[in-house]
Amino acid sequence: MKIIILISIVLALVACSETTQNNNNTQEQQDTVANVVDTLITDGVKKQAEPTSFLQFYQQLVTAIETKNTAAFNQLFYKDYGLYIIESSGAMPQVSKVYEIENYQTSGTKLGFFDLPFDSLSLMPLKEKLPKVVCEKNSYDKQGCFQESINPLKDSQIWHYANLNEKEVQAIQFISETIKITVVNTYNYTFYFSQINGSWQLSFIDLRIPCTA
Repeated sequence: MKIIILISIVLALVACSETTQNNNNTQEQQDTVANVVDTLITDGVKKQAEPTSFLQFYQQLVTAIETKNTAAFNQLFYKDYGLYIIESSGAMPQVSKVYEIENYQTSGTKLGFFDLPFDSLSLMPLKEKLPKVVCEKNSYDKQGCFQESINPLKDSQIWHYANLNEKEVQAIQFISETIKITVVNTYNYTFYFSQINGSWQLSFIDLRIPCTA
């Protein structure tokens, strides 16, 4: 509706202008109108375009990791909030916050993020119940990559078991409440995705492997 109104205003202004100019300018005016109308329509289509679906966003994540593209990966999380990476530090979890993934190293082995093993990363997550940790023949009761619209991280209150100060706890609690989808790839890690201002963002990665010391 806004586009139609803007187009009508442009046409009305040009019509008024035509009454005060000679016919030699008619084609130029028509071209101007066409350009303005095209711009308005194009901008309107962009604004009305469907937002990136979750699976499209997840594929962007997979591609960035597979190609070790730091610039592309850094676009997948908000710089204002950073990306939280969880790993084990003895019996307690360790939480690191990064604003540029190239600056991350694991606490023990000092591996860079893209040096981590991402087995079967290309699997797209199936929308079904997340696998349960069983610690039997396998760590999980089913194998594969799965997504569910739940927020187990918020319920875990992991920040109370990590070495974080009060300000850090408040920040991580805030971002944890924005999680909309959790993905568990039983061949590698657990990923948490938030939806902030209408767009998908990667907010947490849990590198811990269940049932391992």
